[in-house]
Parts: sequence; C-alpha cells; structure tokens
Amino acid sequence: MHYRDMKKEIDRKKIGSRLKEFRKEHNLTQAKLAQVLNTVHQVINNYENGNRLIATPFLYTICSKYNISADYLLGRTDNPKVFK
Repeated sequence: MHYRDMKKEIDRKKIGSRLKEFRKEHNLTQAKLAQVLNTVHQVINNYENGNRLIATPFLYTICSKYNISADYLLGRTDNPKVFK
C-alpha cells in the first residue's frame, strides 16, 4: 500500500472503534490505558465513543509503546503494522 492510497477523511467513530479493539487485544481497561497515558478514564471513554479525536501525544505514546501504526488507529489503513 502506498500513502497515496490511504483514506484522508477523519472518522472519529472508526478511530474510537480501533482504539477499543487495540485496548482489548492488549487486555487493558480504560482505566489502565488512562494510567499509561497519564489521564483519566473518561478521556479514553470519549475517544472510544467518538466524542473526541484522540490527542496527538496520546496517539504517539500508544503507537510507540505498543508498536502499532498511527495510520491504522486513525483508520487510514487496515494494516496495524508500523511501516519501516
């Protein structure tokens, strides 16, 4: 896949769904993920429900710590692997 083939629109519901899927795959509760990100679980709840767009520093931390593609979490690609 090339970057030119990636979706450009932002779908907060899809991002929330991907974040929830990621969290469950890593056996993290909203509270535990919030602790990792140094925030409160309500923030994670808002992200997962599509009420808010995930903050860039939180996205970066998740991607770095868990080796997952930001483009995948943002719904721009269906490949969760990080491009090298």
